[in-house]
Amino acid sequence: MRVRSKVVLSVASIVVFALLLAIAGRAYSASTPVTPVAPFSLGAVDYLGSLQTPADVKGRPSGFKRFVNKVLGMEDDTRRMVLPHGVAVDASGRVLVADTKGQVVHMFDSAGHHYKQLHPPSSDPFLSPIAIALDSKGQIYVTDSGRSLIFVFRPDGKFLRTLGSVGRNESLFKRCTGLAIDKQHDILYVVDTVAMRVVALSADGKVLDRFGKPGEGPAEFNYPTHITIAPDGTLWIVDSLNFRIQHLDASGKFLGTFGQLGDMPGQLDKPKGIAIDMQGHILVVDGRSDRVQAYDAQGRMLFAFGNTGSAPGEFFLPAGITLDKEGKIYVADSQNGRVEIFRLNGGQ
Repeated sequence: MRVRSKVVLSVASIVVFALLLAIAGRAYSASTPVTPVAPFSLGAVDYLGSLQTPADVKGRPSGFKRFVNKVLGMEDDTRRMVLPHGVAVDASGRVLVADTKGQVVHMFDSAGHHYKQLHPPSSDPFLSPIAIALDSKGQIYVTDSGRSLIFVFRPDGKFLRTLGSVGRNESLFKRCTGLAIDKQHDILYVVDTVAMRVVALSADGKVLDRFGKPGEGPAEFNYPTHITIAPDGTLWIVDSLNFRIQHLDASGKFLGTFGQLGDMPGQLDKPKGIAIDMQGHILVVDGRSDRVQAYDAQGRMLFAFGNTGSAPGEFFLPAGITLDKEGKIYVADSQNGRVEIFRLNGGQ
């Protein structure tokens, strides 16, 4: 009789707890929207916000849900970026971030309030994902500098294949880093940092061209890192340890250069990411100076934004940069573990 009473009591307890959950579910929302930092001006640009954890697009759990998670031993979703480097935005506005130290690609979908992570198979994992770009079909390409391979994913994040392997333990690249894709022809331009050159590939991995060699002269490189493609199809390449930006045509012919070592406005010290905005400004991330500088095609500095720190609008060793179709600027603030979002103000 006592055993039966205990069973009845246990069942009753479960029913009561379930009813409490149901009632509370009506009284509390499933998630609480993240309170954004109000946009504010940094002079040349406006600061719009940042991405760091899934809560930035999914919303944070309500107080009651956090309580229930704790009672049931379930952790809140606190996954966050570790060392973001490459960043890209697809046609639907999803922000993709190559997290070098986290060995993952984060996908933030603000419109759909969704977050996911992209992983290759465990048998062929990321080691050091660094740059990310999309082709005309929305397929996602990620360079892995540690593996010297390019990982390819479908738009929904499903792994497809790798590019660059020429044998069991051999690669086309010595150390692939920067990546840009000509979407009109689906040609990949891959920076091979250690080989001091750029390799052009078809979307299926066939080598179409190679150009560049070690040196300080035109179309020569000293550890190049990042690359972007202008609307006219020409290439702008960060020639990192020559502390300059080189402008080449799609076949590697030298067109021009700008930049010199220094920490004064218009000078570069550890240049990293590069992008071109809708006004034709060439945006260069100056990693060691914790800023982004904008130039015209002749290399004249136009404006800059950012300074050292962890507050909104500040950087600590920023890396990659990209823009979306609306002109918003996304900067991977690597040591602060976030991507910051800006918009060029109307005065520039």
